[in-house]
Amino acid sequence: MATTKSQPTVESRVVLSCVSWKTYEALLKDHENSSAPRFTYDRGTLEIMSPLPDHEVDNRCLETVIDAAAEAHGFDLVMLGSTTFQREDLVRGFEADSCYYLANADIARGRKSFDLRTDPPPDLVVEIETSRSAVDKLVLYAAFGVPEVWRYDGRALTMLVLKGDAYGPSPTSRAMPRATSEAVGRLVRVGGTTPRRAWLATVREWASGLGAGEVEP
Repeated sequence: MATTKSQPTVESRVVLSCVSWKTYEALLKDHENSSAPRFTYDRGTLEIMSPLPDHEVDNRCLETVIDAAAEAHGFDLVMLGSTTFQREDLVRGFEADSCYYLANADIARGRKSFDLRTDPPPDLVVEIETSRSAVDKLVLYAAFGVPEVWRYDGRALTMLVLKGDAYGPSPTSRAMPRATSEAVGRLVRVGGTTPRRAWLATVREWASGLGAGEVEP
Protein backbone atom coordinates (compact mmCIF):
# COMPACT_ATOMS: atom_id res chain seq x y z
CA MET A 1 0.00 0.00 0.00
CA ALA A 2 1.38 3.39 -0.98
CA THR A 3 1.94 5.94 1.74
CA THR A 4 2.26 9.69 1.53
CA LYS A 5 4.08 12.05 3.79
CA SER A 6 1.96 14.99 4.83
CA GLN A 7 3.43 18.47 4.85
CA PRO A 8 4.02 20.03 8.28
CA THR A 9 1.56 22.73 9.27
CA VAL A 10 3.72 24.31 11.99
CA GLU A 11 7.15 25.82 11.56
CA SER A 12 9.95 23.60 12.74
CA ARG A 13 11.79 25.11 15.70
CA VAL A 14 14.60 23.34 17.51
CA VAL A 15 16.03 24.94 20.66
CA LEU A 16 19.39 23.91 22.07
CA SER A 17 20.95 25.01 25.35
CA CYS A 18 24.56 25.46 26.38
CA VAL A 19 25.75 26.01 22.81
CA SER A 20 29.13 27.71 22.60
CA TRP A 21 29.83 30.77 20.46
CA LYS A 22 32.36 28.70 18.53
CA THR A 23 29.70 26.09 17.67
CA TYR A 24 27.25 28.82 16.64
CA GLU A 25 29.82 30.36 14.30
CA ALA A 26 30.63 26.94 12.82
CA LEU A 27 26.93 26.36 12.05
CA LEU A 28 26.70 29.75 10.39
CA LYS A 29 29.71 28.95 8.23
CA ASP A 30 28.24 25.58 7.22
CA HIS A 31 25.02 27.31 6.10
CA GLU A 32 26.42 30.62 4.84
CA ASN A 33 24.98 30.11 1.33
CA SER A 34 21.58 28.85 2.49
CA SER A 35 18.40 30.83 3.18
CA ALA A 36 17.25 28.13 5.62
CA PRO A 37 17.39 27.13 8.36
CA ARG A 38 17.64 30.41 10.27
CA PHE A 39 19.63 30.72 13.47
CA THR A 40 18.97 32.88 16.52
CA TYR A 41 21.59 32.85 19.26
CA ASP A 42 21.24 34.37 22.70
CA ARG A 43 23.97 33.77 25.26
CA GLY A 44 24.18 30.01 24.84
CA THR A 45 20.63 29.33 23.64
CA LEU A 46 20.37 28.47 19.94
CA GLU A 47 17.09 28.33 18.05
CA ILE A 48 17.04 26.73 14.60
CA MET A 49 13.94 27.53 12.54
CA SER A 50 12.88 26.17 9.14
CA PRO A 51 10.15 28.30 7.51
CA LEU A 52 7.13 26.86 5.70
CA PRO A 53 5.84 28.12 2.32
CA ASP A 54 3.11 30.31 3.83
CA HIS A 55 5.74 31.91 6.05
CA GLU A 56 7.73 32.91 2.98
CA VAL A 57 4.63 34.08 1.10
CA ASP A 58 3.81 36.49 3.92
CA ASN A 59 7.45 37.59 4.09
CA ARG A 60 7.59 38.37 0.37
CA CYS A 61 4.26 40.20 0.52
CA LEU A 62 5.56 42.39 3.31
CA GLU A 63 8.72 43.05 1.33
CA THR A 64 6.64 44.27 -1.62
CA VAL A 65 4.52 46.52 0.61
CA ILE A 66 7.59 47.97 2.36
CA ASP A 67 9.26 48.68 -0.97
CA ALA A 68 6.15 50.47 -2.22
CA ALA A 69 5.78 52.45 1.02
CA ALA A 70 9.43 53.55 0.99
CA GLU A 71 9.07 54.76 -2.59
CA ALA A 72 5.88 56.67 -1.72
CA HIS A 73 7.67 58.37 1.18
CA GLY A 74 10.58 59.23 -1.10
CA PHE A 75 12.99 57.15 0.98
CA ASP A 76 15.89 55.08 -0.29
CA LEU A 77 15.82 51.45 0.78
CA VAL A 78 18.43 48.71 1.14
CA MET A 79 16.94 45.22 1.53
CA LEU A 80 19.17 42.69 3.26
CA GLY A 81 16.74 39.78 3.67
CA SER A 82 17.82 37.31 6.35
CA THR A 83 21.40 38.59 6.62
CA THR A 84 23.22 37.34 9.72
CA PHE A 85 24.06 39.99 12.31
CA GLN A 86 26.11 39.05 15.35
CA ARG A 87 28.15 40.55 18.16
CA GLU A 88 30.49 38.36 20.11
CA ASP A 89 30.73 40.98 22.86
CA LEU A 90 26.97 40.59 23.40
CA VAL A 91 27.11 36.81 22.79
CA ARG A 92 24.10 37.23 20.51
CA GLY A 93 23.24 36.89 16.85
CA PHE A 94 20.16 36.88 14.64
CA GLU A 95 18.84 36.20 11.16
CA ALA A 96 15.54 38.05 10.84
CA ASP A 97 12.99 37.03 8.23
CA SER A 98 13.78 40.34 6.53
CA CYS A 99 15.66 43.49 7.45
CA TYR A 100 15.89 46.93 5.89
CA TYR A 101 18.04 50.03 6.00
CA LEU A 102 16.16 53.28 5.31
CA ALA A 103 17.54 56.17 7.35
CA ASN A 104 20.95 54.52 7.10
CA ALA A 105 20.60 53.32 3.51
CA ASP A 106 23.66 55.34 2.43
CA ILE A 107 25.77 53.50 4.99
CA ALA A 108 24.44 50.04 4.08
CA ARG A 109 24.47 50.33 0.29
CA GLY A 110 27.06 48.09 -1.32
CA ARG A 111 28.37 46.73 1.97
CA LYS A 112 29.62 43.14 2.04
CA SER A 113 29.84 42.91 5.82
CA PHE A 114 28.76 44.75 8.96
CA ASP A 115 30.26 45.20 12.40
CA LEU A 116 27.41 46.23 14.67
CA ARG A 117 29.85 47.40 17.32
CA THR A 118 30.42 50.42 15.07
CA ASP A 119 27.87 50.16 12.22
CA PRO A 120 24.18 50.96 12.76
CA PRO A 121 21.76 48.03 12.99
CA PRO A 122 18.95 47.65 10.43
CA ASP A 123 16.36 50.42 10.70
CA LEU A 124 13.54 47.88 10.39
CA VAL A 125 13.37 44.16 11.14
CA VAL A 126 10.46 41.93 10.09
CA GLU A 127 9.45 38.72 11.86
CA ILE A 128 6.75 36.37 10.54
CA GLU A 129 5.51 34.61 13.66
CA THR A 130 2.83 32.08 12.85
CA SER A 131 4.46 30.24 15.75
CA ARG A 132 6.21 32.08 18.56
CA SER A 133 9.97 31.89 18.95
CA ALA A 134 11.35 30.27 22.09
CA VAL A 135 13.90 33.09 22.27
CA ASP A 136 12.74 36.53 23.40
CA LYS A 137 13.69 38.27 20.18
CA LEU A 138 12.55 41.69 21.32
CA VAL A 139 15.12 41.63 24.12
CA LEU A 140 17.71 40.49 21.60
CA TYR A 141 16.84 43.19 19.05
CA ALA A 142 16.83 45.84 21.78
CA ALA A 143 20.36 44.78 22.75
CA PHE A 144 21.43 45.49 19.15
CA GLY A 145 19.55 48.80 19.13
CA VAL A 146 17.18 47.94 16.25
CA PRO A 147 14.82 50.96 16.16
CA GLU A 148 11.72 49.17 14.83
CA VAL A 149 10.35 45.62 14.59
CA TRP A 150 7.28 44.45 12.66
CA ARG A 151 5.61 41.21 13.73
CA TYR A 152 3.05 39.48 11.52
CA ASP A 153 1.18 36.46 12.92
CA GLY A 154 -0.75 35.46 9.79
CA ARG A 155 -3.70 37.70 10.69
CA ALA A 156 -2.49 41.04 11.99
CA LEU A 157 0.64 43.18 11.92
CA THR A 158 2.10 44.77 15.03
CA MET A 159 4.53 47.66 14.67
CA LEU A 160 6.91 47.99 17.62
CA VAL A 161 9.28 50.90 18.17
CA LEU A 162 12.22 51.01 20.55
CA LYS A 163 11.73 53.33 23.50
CA GLY A 164 14.72 53.30 25.79
CA ASP A 165 15.66 49.65 26.14
CA ALA A 166 12.23 48.11 25.36
CA TYR A 167 9.69 48.05 22.54
CA GLY A 168 6.22 49.50 22.59
CA PRO A 169 3.40 49.10 20.05
CA SER A 170 2.71 51.93 17.63
CA PRO A 171 -0.19 52.36 15.16
CA THR A 172 2.23 53.91 12.66
CA SER A 173 5.74 53.14 11.53
CA ARG A 174 8.70 55.15 12.77
CA ALA A 175 10.65 54.38 9.60
CA MET A 176 7.74 55.31 7.29
CA PRO A 177 5.37 57.48 9.33
CA ARG A 178 2.39 57.43 6.96
CA ALA A 179 2.19 53.61 6.93
CA THR A 180 -0.14 52.12 9.55
CA SER A 181 -0.13 48.65 11.06
CA GLU A 182 -3.81 48.21 10.16
CA ALA A 183 -3.34 49.05 6.47
CA VAL A 184 -0.13 47.06 6.00
CA GLY A 185 -1.56 44.06 7.84
CA ARG A 186 -4.67 44.12 5.65
CA LEU A 187 -2.58 44.16 2.47
CA VAL A 188 -0.43 41.24 3.58
CA ARG A 189 -3.42 39.23 4.79
CA VAL A 190 -4.94 39.15 1.30
CA GLY A 191 -1.62 38.98 -0.55
CA GLY A 192 -1.32 35.21 -0.50
CA THR A 193 -4.85 34.52 -1.78
CA THR A 194 -5.35 37.30 -4.34
CA PRO A 195 -4.08 36.96 -7.95
CA ARG A 196 -0.69 38.65 -8.07
CA ARG A 197 -1.46 41.37 -10.63
CA ALA A 198 -4.67 42.41 -8.90
CA TRP A 199 -2.93 42.51 -5.53
CA LEU A 200 -0.02 44.56 -6.88
CA ALA A 201 -2.52 47.07 -8.28
CA THR A 202 -4.04 47.39 -4.80
CA VAL A 203 -0.59 47.89 -3.24
CA ARG A 204 0.30 50.57 -5.80
CA GLU A 205 -2.99 52.37 -5.20
CA TRP A 206 -2.38 52.34 -1.46
CA ALA A 207 1.19 53.58 -1.94
CA SER A 208 0.02 56.45 -4.13
CA GLY A 209 -2.31 57.42 -1.28
CA LEU A 210 0.69 57.52 1.09
CA GLY A 211 2.28 60.06 -1.19
CA ALA A 212 -0.82 62.20 -0.74
CA GLY A 213 -0.78 61.73 3.03
CA GLU A 214 -3.46 59.02 3.12
CA VAL A 215 -2.94 55.74 4.97
CA GLU A 216 -5.74 53.33 4.09
CA PRO A 217 -5.58 50.81 1.20
